[in-house]
Amino acid sequence: MSATTIFILNLVVIFLIKVFDNLLSTSKTILVQKNKGLLAGLSVVISQIIFYKLIDAVSTSGDLTMYVVSIASGVGTILAVSLSNRFSKDRTYVNVLLCDDKKVMKKLRDFLKENKITNLATDGYTKEWKKSIAITAYAETRLQSKLIDEYLDSLDVKVKRIISKN
Repeated sequence: MSATTIFILNLVVIFLIKVFDNLLSTSKTILVQKNKGLLAGLSVVISQIIFYKLIDAVSTSGDLTMYVVSIASGVGTILAVSLSNRFSKDRTYVNVLLCDDKKVMKKLRDFLKENKITNLATDGYTKEWKKSIAITAYAETRLQSKLIDEYLDSLDVKVKRIISKN
């Protein structure tokens, strides 16, 4: 292998290591907020070992390595926050969904079931006292909330939505 190839591979490895380091470091903050002290502590230990090993690599390799490590830091942070948002179940968003169109509500119920969003469908009534369906959907992650948002936005009819946080 040429010196250039080895240098590029070295930069790629340093980039991946720093992404992982920042993923751990940002995860530590999230874990502390979620009161998971043991996992946060373990995350700090591993992150610090990586950090001090990388200091040597950056200080001896020049400006390009410094820029690569800096960019990797941002990527690692974005990755950690994205993963936390996707899988966080600390708060449940209760969505009460109402519509005059019973067929629309049945399709909404099927959509929630297909996407494994816990829900409860009950008999409801319109302003004119016609029978309809009321749905209470329990979005446990931001992804589930986003799925409900997108589904409701795609409808041609109005669905009244009341959201509360538990």
